[in-house]
Amino acid sequence: MNRQSLLCLGSAFVDFYQFAPKQQLTILVLMLLQGITAGIGLLFIIPLLQLVGFDFGAATANPAATLAPALFELLAVEPTLVAVLCSYIVIVSLVATFRYQLSVRSVRLQQRYISHLRNRLYRALLHSHWQFITQNKMSDFSHRLSGQVQSIGHACSLMLTLVSQTILILVMVCLSLVMSWQMTLLALGFAGVLLLLLLPFNRLIYGSGARQLSSYKTIFQMLTEHLASLKMIKSYASEAYYADQLQQVSATLEQQQVRMTSLNAITQWVSLVATVTGFSFFLYWAQSTLTIALTTLLLLLFIFSRLLPQITGLHKTYQQLLHKVPAFYDVTEMLAACKQAQEPHKITVQCPLLTKEIRLEKISFCYPNKAKPVIESFSYRIVINQTVALVGASGAGKSTLADLIAGLLVPQQGEIYCDAVALEEEQRLAWREKVAYVTQEVYLFHDSIRANLSWVAREKVSDADLWHVLKLAAADDFVAALPNGLDTLIGDRGIRLSGGERQRLAIARALLSSPQLLILDEATSALDHHNEQKIQQALLQLHGKLTILIIAHRETTIRHVDSTINLNTKEQYG
Repeated sequence: MNRQSLLCLGSAFVDFYQFAPKQQLTILVLMLLQGITAGIGLLFIIPLLQLVGFDFGAATANPAATLAPALFELLAVEPTLVAVLCSYIVIVSLVATFRYQLSVRSVRLQQRYISHLRNRLYRALLHSHWQFITQNKMSDFSHRLSGQVQSIGHACSLMLTLVSQTILILVMVCLSLVMSWQMTLLALGFAGVLLLLLLPFNRLIYGSGARQLSSYKTIFQMLTEHLASLKMIKSYASEAYYADQLQQVSATLEQQQVRMTSLNAITQWVSLVATVTGFSFFLYWAQSTLTIALTTLLLLLFIFSRLLPQITGLHKTYQQLLHKVPAFYDVTEMLAACKQAQEPHKITVQCPLLTKEIRLEKISFCYPNKAKPVIESFSYRIVINQTVALVGASGAGKSTLADLIAGLLVPQQGEIYCDAVALEEEQRLAWREKVAYVTQEVYLFHDSIRANLSWVAREKVSDADLWHVLKLAAADDFVAALPNGLDTLIGDRGIRLSGGERQRLAIARALLSSPQLLILDEATSALDHHNEQKIQQALLQLHGKLTILIIAHRETTIRHVDSTINLNTKEQYG
């Protein structure tokens, strides 16, 4: 394990323990109380039995032998068997109570932190520049927001366990030092040797965690892509091919899981054998070398029988944390990348009001992995309420230009104006609130038509508003014919509707946001003639009432436009 990994683990501790500090302090106090109470229970068990006549041999220098009678005398309670047993029950009950409170509060804190981390990452992602988002795989974002954040939640539980085990070990060490400092130092030395023996396994476990994370990401990506392409897979009768692909990656993951289990099993074997060996050595050495009263010896051995497993348990928890470090590093790395690509979170300016034109002045844009700009020194005017067609060969930059006009991408040179207002920083974000974008691939949720439309509106919309935009989009006829009208469930991604019906719903949804600019990116390229005519009907109803930018290949789609931009020749005509 390298220095970077240790720093990442330290960063994980700091980030978690800075979250909800009051709750963290409460849990820390409960841990201390649990450790101290458990220590008192261990310290008093033999002296308490001595109080009621159990004979363990010669007198002992154990401080508890004098503390116990003093405690009963202070409470004015006669040290009878019933009183002794009741005292012990009270101590154990306190330990159980603290343990219960710890369990509940720890889980509550853990779940709050998971939610906090997921929301923080998701908000950072949502507020990132569109160019940054498109440079990453959507499956990686999904995996980090689901599986890896949950894995970090488990790591937080391990952190709490680590602290609790450390506190309990410190209490036991303090008790054993009171009993016999020689045996305590010997036990600590033995524990140190044991941890050194287990050190090589730490590097192997960290590497196993990194490889397991990589395999999980690959599986998540494959499943996301395969499930989104099921129709294509079945149409090509390629079920066996894709199933074999997943099986190969699953086999790699299976090997990593077996390897991790083997490493844990070896660690536990070494720990168990070493603990039994050490315990036997302590018993032999104490009996043959040290002059220790039987009561002290029994109590020491009882403490050591719990101390050594706690130390090996501490190391096991540490190893489990190491296995989670790659996930934490991956999530924090993505969080840092999202923050670096942040747009302003809050919009403090009003949306520019389009009253005359959208003007592009010598704008240029080049993608990071391209040597040549996609758009170079391009100028154009889109007059309000005109319908403009954007045409050109594949790769000519049609979608890029539309993204620039919509405010999703930022030109590296030149300016874009809404009337006289330059679309920069917050103005660009405010402008996006008044731009509606309809792509070839329509995104619909497994919900009702009403829910799929109304979420874009800033305020509550009435049924009359919904039917109005449906009529404008030439979609009111088929919605009215559905069994439950606006409340009809349309299936995952609108699978229960035809392609044309989905596109018309997308246009209706766009209109419901009261846009100043409507962009249609290849919105009819995958439709048949009948559905294309329906979309044309909707566009004709909107002609002259709304500024529209259409990206299309078909001549029929752009037949009624006011002007056309041809990116092949960089000409405009109308």
